[in-house]
Amino acid sequence: MSSPERLDPALERIADALHAAASAAGLPEADIALERPKAVEHGDWATSVALRLAKPAKRAPREIAEAILANMPTLDDVAELSVAGAGFINIRLSDTYFASLVQRILAEGATFGCAPSAGEPLRVNVEFVSANPTGPLHVGAGRWAATGDAIAELLTASGHQVTREYYVNDAGEQIRRFGASIALAGRGQERTEEHYQGAVISEIAEVLVNTHGPDVFEPSADAVAETVGELGVAEMRQRIADVLATMGVTFERWFSEQQELHATGAVDDVITWLTGQGHTYVDDGAVFLKTSAFGDEKDRVIRRSDGRPTYFAADCAYMRDKWQRSDHLFYLLGADHHGYVARLKAVAACLAIPNEHIEIRIGQLVNLLRDGVPVRMSKRAGETIDLDEVLDEVGSDVLRYHFLRQGLDTTVDFDLAVVTQQSMENPVYYVQYAHARISSLLRAAEERGFEPGTPADAVFTVLDEPAERALLSALAQMPLAVAEAAEHRATQRLARFAEELAGTFHRFYAECRILDATDTSTDALVRSRARYWLAYAARDVLRNTLTLLRVSAPDRM
Repeated sequence: MSSPERLDPALERIADALHAAASAAGLPEADIALERPKAVEHGDWATSVALRLAKPAKRAPREIAEAILANMPTLDDVAELSVAGAGFINIRLSDTYFASLVQRILAEGATFGCAPSAGEPLRVNVEFVSANPTGPLHVGAGRWAATGDAIAELLTASGHQVTREYYVNDAGEQIRRFGASIALAGRGQERTEEHYQGAVISEIAEVLVNTHGPDVFEPSADAVAETVGELGVAEMRQRIADVLATMGVTFERWFSEQQELHATGAVDDVITWLTGQGHTYVDDGAVFLKTSAFGDEKDRVIRRSDGRPTYFAADCAYMRDKWQRSDHLFYLLGADHHGYVARLKAVAACLAIPNEHIEIRIGQLVNLLRDGVPVRMSKRAGETIDLDEVLDEVGSDVLRYHFLRQGLDTTVDFDLAVVTQQSMENPVYYVQYAHARISSLLRAAEERGFEPGTPADAVFTVLDEPAERALLSALAQMPLAVAEAAEHRATQRLARFAEELAGTFHRFYAECRILDATDTSTDALVRSRARYWLAYAARDVLRNTLTLLRVSAPDRM
């Protein structure tokens, strides 16, 4: 679990001092864990170590807590230590701590809040979206794009080497059927229920005619299905890449099933390897993988009786390929893939991939609404709502943020009429407006000729108003918010932090004037400069938070 003391040098010093004090008091060995109190009046941090030591020490928790405090040295970072309740030790941080915090934020700039994870840095493969290249991305794919991209960014901020990867299912019968559908559309012939429908098929047919000439569909749909399917996949993949790029989502690797697994013999190789490991058997001419031995509900066919490998065999080969170039595999799958989790975990076991290094997350669906009424019809496909249509209407920031502020296990109701409202009730607008407000404030100070001096000259210890202290305390939470969001793959934790920080700044802005033309005293100037740099630090933290969510931080709105 993420610990605040690991992420903040001052908190680490406090935890070390508490540990030494417990030892000096003759208490048994125990880890010191700092936690945020539920009530602000209880201080900035607290530890329940005295309660955990009560049983081994055979003493009352409050007595233990008082013994620890009796042996605590004076620390510049601590204003007050007190015992509360059953034996909690509450910690109130000093003005010196908060002054050094602002200095640290301003010095670290864009890197503040990012900290290496507790373990060794890993090569993490993050696979997400991976929709079939036989049609446009639907709006639900936008959720996986936003979430996968933000999780990859959080893992990078935690010190890992991350590869964003899109698995292109460009092999098998679906691609032949895709090619046949395009060829029929290109020749002006009717498509049946077995073919792909929608205006996009005709659009691709027109592109192929313009690029390769009308003979691309000759002599017949069936004869050219495979060739046209490959050309159609290339065009559709580019369209998918273009839509995702509009969201700011790019992939380090587009992995082709056909070219990198089937054409290279990787699928046959993995079947041979699994057989050599004793993980397969033959029944009625088909080769089965013993996935039921590793938690799957039944064994899975990896080679049909006619000798053709199954789609699942390609999954095995793909996992093996990824593991050979990674230390940790992260799959982000849609709600319709629940049944895949057990079988993928079983494949990992067969491939001797440690269970802790294969991670599969399932996300729930997206309900698209307008004024509370479901939106079901696409202008182009007639069935699903295409992602590019929604992006055109609401923009990337709105789409991404509203997906990221809810957990993967929550179904998202995405109301087009609500999310586009530019009001303080709209979460993304609320956060972005806080950043723009600070930028406007700093511009106004410059235009009025205000001289803020340098952060090194600022006297931050004068920031003792409740609204100032609340903002300082909020800024201090970013490293832990980032670490927890990365650890739990929970983008909503970082979005929640952004909204709480924005609210805290808005209250600071309302209660604390940076520039006061009515007071020209030296004390007023000292406070104005400290508030100026505090606002500057708040802008840095808001920008860093939005950047990790891959949402823009506008200077003007």
